[in-house]
Amino acid sequence: MKHILLRTVLLSGLLPFIFLTKCSLSQIMILRKLAEYQLWADDNARELLSGLTEEEFSRDVLPPFGSIRSLVAHITMSIEYNLRSRVEKVEFDPEELGEEIYTAPKDRLLKLWREADLRLIEFAGTRREGEYVFRNFLEEGEIALDQSDYISQYLLHTQHHRAQIMSALRLMGKEARTTDYLFYLSDLAR
Repeated sequence: MKHILLRTVLLSGLLPFIFLTKCSLSQIMILRKLAEYQLWADDNARELLSGLTEEEFSRDVLPPFGSIRSLVAHITMSIEYNLRSRVEKVEFDPEELGEEIYTAPKDRLLKLWREADLRLIEFAGTRREGEYVFRNFLEEGEIALDQSDYISQYLLHTQHHRAQIMSALRLMGKEARTTDYLFYLSDLAR
């Protein structure tokens, strides 16, 4: 019963409309639910990745990122850097953050990724006015994102790269899992 609103929104095609408007309380609830789904899906990926050796985790199998390690570091760095610089607006050394993330042993890197997911859930569960400015990737200048677009970027960005991770696992002859949203809802219904 608690998933009826989200299912109705997804099935009715209203989701794109929601992400184009200011965040209302119901939109925040949906964004938080999607961030919780991401945690579930990423936990599935992390569980599989924890079974890899350091060599397998670092093996060059995934152009253009090279290894699963590099891809996980990219996901983690993207979320952490942007939360710190654009949302929290805290002083930090990006090179030091990159060093911590990109050189972390496998288990530590997977933990940092999970912590980033939890921080994204926390942000998704709050209502914040304001804009988050990014460079325009298609031409010169900048674009301003509201909270819903910002969260959508990192949910979809991670989803894209999580699919690459699952493909890399299959290429290596390892187990991969389907992390489709309906599998998440089925898991919740257990």
